[in-house]
Amino acid sequence: MDYIGSNDGLMSRSDLVLLWVDDSTGQANVLDYHGAQHSLNKDPLLDDTQNYYVLNGFQNATHTNVKFKRKIETCDPYDIPFSTDTVKILWSFGEMDPNYESLTWHGKNRGVKSVHLLSPMFTQNSRDPQTRKKKISETRNWDITVNNVTIEPTMNTLYWCKIVRIPELSNKQHIIGYEALLSHSGHLNINIVHQMTLFECQTKSYPGSDPLSWDLWVRGSGTVCNSNLLTPRDWDSCSTPVAVWSPGSKGQFLPSHVGIPMGGVSGVKYYMLEVHYDNSNRKKIVDHSGFRIHYTHDLRTYDAGIIVSGVSISDTQLIPPGQNIYRNVGICGPPCSSVMFPEKGIKIISGSFHSHEAGRKMSLRHIRSGKELKRIIEDDNYDYSYQHVHQLANETVVLPGDYLITDCAYETKHRKLPTFGGYSTKEEMCLTFITYYPKIELSGCYSMTPVREFFEMFGVYQFYSMNMTDVENLFLYNGNDYIKNSIFTEEQKRSGNSSKDENIYYDDNLLNKLLISDPVEFHDRTFLSHLYQLPWHEPLFTKRVELEFITGKHMTFCRVSNDSISIPSEIIRFPEFTAYVKPAKTCLNYMLSGNGDFRSKGSRHVDAFILSLFSLIVFIF
Repeated sequence: MDYIGSNDGLMSRSDLVLLWVDDSTGQANVLDYHGAQHSLNKDPLLDDTQNYYVLNGFQNATHTNVKFKRKIETCDPYDIPFSTDTVKILWSFGEMDPNYESLTWHGKNRGVKSVHLLSPMFTQNSRDPQTRKKKISETRNWDITVNNVTIEPTMNTLYWCKIVRIPELSNKQHIIGYEALLSHSGHLNINIVHQMTLFECQTKSYPGSDPLSWDLWVRGSGTVCNSNLLTPRDWDSCSTPVAVWSPGSKGQFLPSHVGIPMGGVSGVKYYMLEVHYDNSNRKKIVDHSGFRIHYTHDLRTYDAGIIVSGVSISDTQLIPPGQNIYRNVGICGPPCSSVMFPEKGIKIISGSFHSHEAGRKMSLRHIRSGKELKRIIEDDNYDYSYQHVHQLANETVVLPGDYLITDCAYETKHRKLPTFGGYSTKEEMCLTFITYYPKIELSGCYSMTPVREFFEMFGVYQFYSMNMTDVENLFLYNGNDYIKNSIFTEEQKRSGNSSKDENIYYDDNLLNKLLISDPVEFHDRTFLSHLYQLPWHEPLFTKRVELEFITGKHMTFCRVSNDSISIPSEIIRFPEFTAYVKPAKTCLNYMLSGNGDFRSKGSRHVDAFILSLFSLIVFIF
């Protein structure tokens, strides 16, 4: 049996361990290997220093089980140091004890799985942080699903929303965790659900709203989200997340001292389930996915909540084509934190990152009084297909006036056209869903490049038929008709020269309708076609654009869940601060320079691994 740790999912330069139980002696064995540095097809190489150690193991007619350990940091250039980053575990096995001087090719007996090796995982009965005793609560389940939503083969992307009513709960309860309920609708191994979010709804948000409408919507099957024509305006009040799922996630359970409130006389009565479908395989599927909410009447010490932070979803988020790495940032700053955070601050207990197919690295940065503190969450190996929650070993306090910066890095080296922020998986997002306590009346804290500055960055100052103020209003207030297309179909025409595998731009896209009038050398050119003609292949040009978008002006938004509070958007500059410097590395003379970036101080042992796979007898590489 072969276990492989890899940052990029490839055999080359990976950290390998060969495990087997000897057929004759019953003894468990381990050998430390590594993948050849520059070849994808060479045999694994035995490490000069053996850093994996067997604890115990056994085998029977169906299983081989080996428990082993290794230091988190071995200072061996061929061992990948363990961190809170996502790590891809590649596995393979054979049918006889290995001749490890000449390893046999594993054929089709292989697989890969992304994991967070060092992140703690809270369970339904987590230990109390003070007493270290397990807190066992009587729990109930509330299943929330959509009702047989049909996704046609012509639909690339669909956002579907459904209103649900809470069970009859006269007393306040606490949500202690949630899990995804995914349906495959008869198509094995096909899951087109890309993301699900459950939001709290406020029923008194707009003048003239009819409270009786909510029960009518509960009885309905739902509708397309974010559509001016199809989505009731009242649903805009459904903005505070209580459950979030993305590919690779298992949901989350909260630590034993916090719970998300639900029920009670004054509690929220209605919720909205939003499901994003990504139908890249062009299948017709009927779906009934959703959440299983675990809740208890045994109230915990603190009410918890979830805030979404990062980059506001807009075409003003831009990633040039042909880039090995390119950053965007979203800011939650003093205009929001100074007003909404309590005097003693909030305590972050977990967070989950969300970007799309181009995402490679993500971090949640923390700035206070001109100094960057230790990154709250960081993943330098972000995996789009494994967006599992990062639960913190130590809670992080964020005070009024602090900045939270979601920092996202993308790779677009195989794309020919710019990538914009948007709802399709071929477009991009840069978001962090932050779980914290005590709960405050805040649902979102995010930013975007101001509209005027976005166009002026590329030398454009005016358009035909509308002035820049009108354009700003389209983006900020009436953009649903142009930006928030919640259903994208294959038949919709594409603008420009976009290929099948790249971003889709439709004829009704705002950037393709804006005709430049100033400056004169660009006149009669749409803004989208103007972007296509920029010298993205020149590193100095793209680096200047990247830095000016990051360090320039940001329009911040503080979305509150209580309609009695109103905080206007504000334009701020990127804060000046002293960047956080990671502790000095203790390991010298790394032969594999690519591994150096992931080294961390410490000599602790990672908890023992247990690998158990089905097979006839034993396994080899």
